[in-house]
Amino acid sequence: MTRAYKYSCSTCGHKLQKWGKTNAGTPRWRCPNCTKTAVKSRPDLSRGLLLERFVNWLLGKQSQEELGMSARTWRKQTEWCWGIVPKPELSGEVNPIILLDGIRIGGSVCLIARTPQYVVAWAWVPYEAGTTWDNLLSKLPPPIVAVCDGQKGILVSIPRNWPTTVIQRCHFHVWQNVRAKLTLFPQTEAGRTLLLLAKILLKGLHTKEEARRWMDKLNTWEEIYGGYIRERTINPDPKPGQRKWRYTHERLRSAYRQLDKLIRDDQLFIYLNSDVLQQTKQPIPRTTNHVEGSINSQLRTKLKLHRGMSEQHQRRLVEWYLYSRTERPKPTRNCR
Repeated sequence: MTRAYKYSCSTCGHKLQKWGKTNAGTPRWRCPNCTKTAVKSRPDLSRGLLLERFVNWLLGKQSQEELGMSARTWRKQTEWCWGIVPKPELSGEVNPIILLDGIRIGGSVCLIARTPQYVVAWAWVPYEAGTTWDNLLSKLPPPIVAVCDGQKGILVSIPRNWPTTVIQRCHFHVWQNVRAKLTLFPQTEAGRTLLLLAKILLKGLHTKEEARRWMDKLNTWEEIYGGYIRERTINPDPKPGQRKWRYTHERLRSAYRQLDKLIRDDQLFIYLNSDVLQQTKQPIPRTTNHVEGSINSQLRTKLKLHRGMSEQHQRRLVEWYLYSRTERPKPTRNCR
């Protein structure tokens, strides 16, 4: 006995019967009235599978010509996929450690917040400033520690949105700032000695005793060269509103004062603070490499592979990649 099913014939409206399978294994249906056969499609499943294939291409290395169809056909079939915007699911969970950084894409900046394990949230802003960082930080519960590169906007926004959070400054960015002011080949003994201290900091201090000895060396440097960096040069022809003198060794003085301020603000060795470590219950990163190396560098590589994209399409690539690095991303086919 042939079993009747709920599907109806598109020609005569009669109930269809199951009639074996096609060569591809798809169930075939037959109308007992007009003998027309048909295959029932699921547009929702087809769109989901196409979206999944689209995201795999977007985050992969294949060009459009390598997808088994013409590039024009691919662009036409996936045009609607660019309108799907993945968004992070904010659970309200308190993460003990949050790393913060941004990456510029065209005329916008993507601000990224992540834990050492996964991406938490992101936000698109026109530039990095205290008010724009507020857009991201205000959505997240305050962590115990925030690791950042010291960008002025972050340092303004963190106390405003997370007043109880302590800041760990990225040692690599500290090194970059000192190196930019001193160059890699300082011409003075004071500059060479200070650069060496910055290199030691970059390589890593792993115990409180090592950190204490490093700070003692910085204090000794100030005792020796303090008078040297306070030397002044008279400006014989100052402009209106400009002071009549300047520090003779401005860049050297600035490099030292940066390190000294980080120590006074207690933002250099939070990762060695036993009380904070007891609260976080996990190691505290001393750099933002989890964002710079694991996220930003990967994004730059993928954007280079798909160079020529419009800025809007570049943003979509960034969003899909960040979404794939969240804690529990949904299957792509379910993100429609």
